[in-house]
Amino acid sequence: MVAATGGVAGLCLVMAIAETSWWMHYLIDDGEYLSLVGLAFVTAAAVYLYRSGRLVVSLPLVIPWLLFPVITQGDQLIDNLSINWMRLITHLLLAALFATPVAVIVLAVVLAVSRPDRPARRFMALIPGLQPIRDGRVREGASVLAAALLVAEIWVAARALGLLMIITLVVLTLGVLTFGTAGPPRTAPDHIRPRGLTERFAIGLVLAGVIASLGVFLGFKHRPGAYQGSPSYFMDPSRQAEGFRLDQVPVSTRAPAVPSHPEQVRQALVAYARALEQLVTGYYLLDRNYTYDFHNHLFLRGTPLLPNYRAVALEHVRAAGTLHVTADQLAVPARATLDADDPIARLLDDVRAYTAFNMARAPLLEQMSAEFERTQAGLQHAAHLYEGEGKVVTDRLSQLLAKHQAVLRSSAGVPITGEFATRCRAMVDRYSNRIVGF
Repeated sequence: MVAATGGVAGLCLVMAIAETSWWMHYLIDDGEYLSLVGLAFVTAAAVYLYRSGRLVVSLPLVIPWLLFPVITQGDQLIDNLSINWMRLITHLLLAALFATPVAVIVLAVVLAVSRPDRPARRFMALIPGLQPIRDGRVREGASVLAAALLVAEIWVAARALGLLMIITLVVLTLGVLTFGTAGPPRTAPDHIRPRGLTERFAIGLVLAGVIASLGVFLGFKHRPGAYQGSPSYFMDPSRQAEGFRLDQVPVSTRAPAVPSHPEQVRQALVAYARALEQLVTGYYLLDRNYTYDFHNHLFLRGTPLLPNYRAVALEHVRAAGTLHVTADQLAVPARATLDADDPIARLLDDVRAYTAFNMARAPLLEQMSAEFERTQAGLQHAAHLYEGEGKVVTDRLSQLLAKHQAVLRSSAGVPITGEFATRCRAMVDRYSNRIVGF
C-alpha cells in the first residue's frame, strides 16, 4: 500500500506540473477513468485497514487516490473563474499534491525506523529527522524530515511553477515545523496515531472523500455548456457535428494511375500542404505563447514569450490564407485533367475541401481569442482554443491521410503525393505527443 501510494502520488504531481508525454495525456484524458479504478481500490483497502484497526495511521495513504480523479478535471475546475480564484484553487490543489508524497515518505520512514527490533544505522544521523524518530521523539523527527523534503521540493516549484508555489511550500514548511514543536513529545506505542481520531471516524472520512472525489469527477466531466470557453468542436462534446466530415468524398475503387499532367496535380497538393503548414504554425505559436502567458499570471513566473506573439502568429494565419488562394488556382486546372473517379482526384477533392474548411474557421478563432485575452483569466481560454484547434486540424489530417493511404503508397501516386504526404505527417507529429500541464 505504501509503495503503490507513493507511485500514484508521484504520478499525480507529474501530471499536474509537467509538459507531458502521450502516456500522461492518456491518463489525464482518454484513460482518465483509471482514476475511478483507483477510487475502488482505495475504498477496498480502507475497509480492510479499518477491520484490522490500522486505518487511522494509514490516512495519508488515501489522499493521492482521492486527488487523481480531481486532477483529471483540473482545467474544468478553474474554468470561468477570475484569476485570483484560479490562483487560490490551483495552489490549494498543488499544495496537496506536493505534500502528499512527503506524507507518504514520512509515514513509511516512521513505520520502518521506529520499530524497536530494527538496529540503529550510522546513516540516520545524516538524514534530517531520522535520529529523533529512532530515539522516540517521533513528532519532532517526522516534522523535521517533512520540512526537509518540502524544502527540497522548492526546487521543483521554482523550475516548473513560480513564486506563488514557492511561497506555498514555505508556508507548508513552517506549518510542519510548528506542528513538530507543539505539545508534548509523542512516543511509542501511539507515536504514529493521531490523537482524537477513531477507526470509525477514519472510515467515515475516507468514504466521504471517495464520494466527494467521484462527485467532482462526474460533475465536471459531464457538466453542460461550453468546455473551457472554446468553440472548437474538438473540445466541446455538444458540437461534434460541426467538424469536417471525411465521408463527403468517397474513396475510389479504381487502381491509381499516373495522370496526364502529374506536375500540375503535384503542385496543387503541395500548395495546400504549405497553406496548412502556415496555419498550424500560427496556431502552435498562439497555443504555446497564450499558455505561457496565462501561466506567468497564474503562478507569478517569468517564462519568456515571443515578442508581440499574437501579431506574429496571425501573420502566419494570414499567409496561410494567401497560400490557400494560390492552391485553389492551381487545383482548378489540375482537377480538370483527372477523371471524376480517379483516386488522385478524390484525394485532391478531399484536401481542397479540408483546407477550405479550416481557413473558414480562422477568422472565428481570431475574434474569439481577442475577446478572451481582455482578462488575465481569459488567456487560459485563448490557449485552449488554439491548442484544441491545432490538435483537431492535425488529427483530422491524419485521418484524411489514412483514408487515402492506397493512393499515397502506390507506385503511381508516390511521385505526385510524396512531398504533400511528408509535409502533412510532419504537422501531425507536431501535435501527436504533447499536452499542456497544469
